[in-house]
Amino acid sequence: MMLLKIAQRYAEGRTLALLDPDDLANVTPAQSREWMRLVALGLIVTGTVAGALLAGLPEAAATPLIGVISLLTWSVLYGGRMVGADLVDVLRGQSRG
Repeated sequence: MMLLKIAQRYAEGRTLALLDPDDLANVTPAQSREWMRLVALGLIVTGTVAGALLAGLPEAAATPLIGVISLLTWSVLYGGRMVGADLVDVLRGQSRG
């Protein structure tokens, strides 16, 4: 019933009032934990770079290693929300859509 109300109001263009205040009385707002994913991604990528430098890997070996670890970490943290190929397109500034 709630979805029907939302769909009807959205179709009417009432996007700022999709639900009544009474409908939201006992609802706990979702918490965004996006910052935790970004911090984890940054720490893992930075740690990979530091580890490659400390291990004395040549640049030709360190660069692909950092790229692969970065893409794998992104895939683990963000699941199926964005595939690795889409991330590469985003980094290149391209759009498929």
